[in-house]
Amino acid sequence: MKLLVIDDDALDRKALSVALRAWGIDHELRETGNSRDGIKLAVTEAFDCILVDYNMPDTNGLDILVELRERLHVVTPIVMLTGSGNEAVAVEAMKRGASDYLPKDHLGSESLSRVVSNAIEKRSLQQKLEEIQRKLERLALYDELTGLGNANLFHLELARAIAVSQRKNKPFGLLMMDLDKFKAANDTFGHEAGDAILAEVGTRLCQIARASDAYFRLGGDEFTAILDAGSDGRAVAQRIMAAIGAPMPYGPHSLEIEISIGLANYPADAGSATDLIRVADVAMYAAKNAEPGSTWPARAAVG
Repeated sequence: MKLLVIDDDALDRKALSVALRAWGIDHELRETGNSRDGIKLAVTEAFDCILVDYNMPDTNGLDILVELRERLHVVTPIVMLTGSGNEAVAVEAMKRGASDYLPKDHLGSESLSRVVSNAIEKRSLQQKLEEIQRKLERLALYDELTGLGNANLFHLELARAIAVSQRKNKPFGLLMMDLDKFKAANDTFGHEAGDAILAEVGTRLCQIARASDAYFRLGGDEFTAILDAGSDGRAVAQRIMAAIGAPMPYGPHSLEIEISIGLANYPADAGSATDLIRVADVAMYAAKNAEPGSTWPARAAVG
């Protein structure tokens, strides 16, 4: 366990060191009596817990606490060291992000071990909860199989693209895409092959995507892309079909998948998100049902 103590009183730092030794844990203790040095240490080194004295000559512990919370990328547990009768200070410290407080007149191995252990455990639980929250948020907006945005994120981004287009008078394109020959491969080789195909499609779309364009999986074998004003929808469709049409290895097999694409432009082809999707969908199904070579390029169409 690596601890940092920021306290200008050498006797108090000595008492903390003695209490740590009596606790009996394997530890490394860094000490400083200067708040500036303490903050510098805290932001340049990793500590399991930081103990801060409230009464410092150049500032107070609450100000140190606020600065540490602002500057630390990793939220390290911080325990406020207070004098007797400083319950109000302790409460304010907790409000500002301290994990716990420890009155100096109660300092001993038992109280120190309890407070530091609780502070570290509390932070560990917070990190786990934050990680769960991040995963839930990602599942709400991203497709787990392909890593692309899902339908929820697509509709949010489409609304944003329309708002930006209206504000800046910049058009953009929408591609609606549907895989061909996917069902045959899925039925022949099973759902694992189907999942492998979808994952590979996601990878290939990411590889050819411009940074300003956004790709999504709507569900099943349906994909879509929101193209920036600087993207040529026809050229993008050609690149997509070339990328997806390349053989996809699956075990000893080489699977052949194609993709039908429909293009609609905002605001030239539609004035709302619903109409834009409908126009691109109609173009995509026209491409799917057309004879090869009869549209630009094969298996793609304009709304």
